[in-house]
Amino acid sequence: MLNKIRIHQLFYLVLSLFLIFISKNNPSLNISDINSSIAFLFLIIMSFGVSHGAADSIVIWKTFPKFKIKAIAFLIYLVVVMLGLLLWFKSPVCGLITLLFMSIIHFGQSDLLYLRDANQGIKFSWGFIMSLLPVIFFESDVKSIFDALINIDIDMRVFIILKIITILFIASFLFFLSSSYTITKKDKFFLGLEFLVTLILASFLSPLYWFTFYFCFLHGIRALINIGINSLKDYLLLIIFTLPVTFFAYFMLFENLNIEYLNVIFSVLMALTISHMLLPSLNRFLSKDL
Repeated sequence: MLNKIRIHQLFYLVLSLFLIFISKNNPSLNISDINSSIAFLFLIIMSFGVSHGAADSIVIWKTFPKFKIKAIAFLIYLVVVMLGLLLWFKSPVCGLITLLFMSIIHFGQSDLLYLRDANQGIKFSWGFIMSLLPVIFFESDVKSIFDALINIDIDMRVFIILKIITILFIASFLFFLSSSYTITKKDKFFLGLEFLVTLILASFLSPLYWFTFYFCFLHGIRALINIGINSLKDYLLLIIFTLPVTFFAYFMLFENLNIEYLNVIFSVLMALTISHMLLPSLNRFLSKDL
């Protein structure tokens, strides 16, 4: 798996440098008006971005030999997703807080899974940073996004505090990275470069652009590598399982229920993340009946 991780790291670095070059020569990527490009970002996140969540369907399909158990697993998974959506729309504040806490844990554990012997501190620091990095450079824009998601005018001091905490976690990450004896020099080098270009991108890309890029091209692809998507059959199944999520998000939530793109994106991500993080426990539970 490490070879695939290294190839992905090189791909991400090259793509990031290309985006940095393009962004410096194209101010439109720097815009803070999220409404001007939200439909485009919705399409990317709801297709390419959520594909690694849809890959859970492949995991379920391969884990259980009996069709009955597969069906039960799919049903439970979908029920959890629906309960997650219900939580978000009944209490957006609880939904947003849940999403942030899960992201802090999940991003670190998933992105750095290949560093199996690494200190948990470095993974938690990475997860926190990737969840809130834009607040360092665009606290007002992040506030606007959060305000729109929960329909509340959040005190600006909250984001100043989050900014300070995120900077402290950057220091924590760099400390753990430099002082670790379990991470090889080569892994330190590539991880450090990944972090650096991600930080640079966050410094001038508007928060939603940055999140879309990170979520799809670093976190999403890394998760697919972790899951073990290899064959053409796996990729076809990935497309088959991703399309219903995309269609549901657009036709049911946006078209029929008239929910704004921004809320559709993050409500679906929150609901899928809950199911995604509970999947190993679900698989262990159902495997007892085999």
